[in-house]
Amino acid sequence: GQITPDSYVVEKDPRRIIDKNISVQERGIYRKLKDGGNEWKNISEENGEQQKLTDEQILELSELIIKIENNYGSPQDIEWARENNRFYILQSRPITTLNKK
Repeated sequence: GQITPDSYVVEKDPRRIIDKNISVQERGIYRKLKDGGNEWKNISEENGEQQKLTDEQILELSELIIKIENNYGSPQDIEWARENNRFYILQSRPITTLNKK
């Protein structure tokens, strides 16, 4: 809740990006390489204004999310991370606030 992330909307069929909201970010949380744990670091203005994931990465992540939703049989609120060009799923829980329409 300390930063506003970018928001991407992906249509499931056909798979395509239909909306992007890029948020300006001044800092990010990074893993400490020497001591372990995490730390906040400032992000340059130029980098903070850029889209954080490429379109290819957005579609790659959407494939993982759809697999998880299909596994659980319902829409999921998924926490993820990316390091060394690989996505990691940290947590998945059902979204319970959606209408059944």
